[in-house]
Amino acid sequence: MGSSAKKKKEKRKDFQKPKLKVGKAKPKASNFTDTSFRSKAIVLQQQLAEDAPNPVDRFKHYLSLTTSRADNQRRDALSYLASQLSTNPPMNPVGTSNLLQKLLPIMSDSSGAVRGQLLRLLRHLPADEVRPHVERIMLYIRGAMTNISQEVKDDGLSYLEWLLDVAAEDVVSGAGCWVKPLKDFVSVLGWWTTGAPAPTVTAAKGGWTSAPRTTFGAKKYGQSFPRQMLVLAKFLEAGHRAGTPAAWRPGDWFEGIARAPRASDPFGYLGLFKPARDEDGEAYRTREDRRDVFDRRFRAAVDAGVDAAKREGGAAGRTAATLDQVLRDGMADYERGARLDDEDQGLWDGYVM
Repeated sequence: MGSSAKKKKEKRKDFQKPKLKVGKAKPKASNFTDTSFRSKAIVLQQQLAEDAPNPVDRFKHYLSLTTSRADNQRRDALSYLASQLSTNPPMNPVGTSNLLQKLLPIMSDSSGAVRGQLLRLLRHLPADEVRPHVERIMLYIRGAMTNISQEVKDDGLSYLEWLLDVAAEDVVSGAGCWVKPLKDFVSVLGWWTTGAPAPTVTAAKGGWTSAPRTTFGAKKYGQSFPRQMLVLAKFLEAGHRAGTPAAWRPGDWFEGIARAPRASDPFGYLGLFKPARDEDGEAYRTREDRRDVFDRRFRAAVDAGVDAAKREGGAAGRTAATLDQVLRDGMADYERGARLDDEDQGLWDGYVM
């Protein structure tokens, strides 16, 4: 009998009309909190524990990951190191010298994201700790500037701009840091015929094909040519910049003799304790020395290349005009054969009473 009543109840459900709700819903309270969401799990990439590595070990661990085969690991490791160097005070337990020894080979990395993070990291390094390593840094910058990949070449220019910003004086006066970068510039700009006894400009027969070869190809490659000239202008401006001699006072002649030298290797150019260098690897410490070798070996090629770029017009022509102005300003008072710069002249004036 109970089963019969249950069946009748189920049949009545088929003929029941559902009651529809009409009108506006009841407004929610002002302090209503929606709790309808659900969270399945919370996952932490690194569980915190009492035996977690200390900050020094963690820094060294990420430094070791900069040589990882995975691009994303190298990128993330450099990002972490850059964040540590940007703190106040900066967190660098290994020192700038060891850090550069590990990171400089990454300048020619195949990943653009990795190179970008490296540049961000380098900008956080103290300038005073970078200056003693300028010659070693320039070796890797030159390797990036002459790389087969155009993207790496462009980032090599960014590295050189960074180094000029923090240590321009040390760059242009370092051993092998004046002539060799100039040779790299005129080579990548197409202003120096390979194997020629003297710098000459590669010129076509005429027409639109007379433009420098670095302006052809994809759009991003064509934009590299003006930037190369712009960084060259910055490099030449640093090398041709005149020093500001201090006002002479009585007794300065003695202080000039007894004062400790500011350079790390003040008599290195004499080559007393090192094998003799060739002209390319020499250290040109004075402005006149740098202008002499530039005038003798590179000025003709650079002037001809600038004239050709100015005739091309556009972005290349505007940048060439900037480079031309830097050349005019830097070589305006140049006299061929003069070896005494302004600072030396001021010192000699102090001797002559």
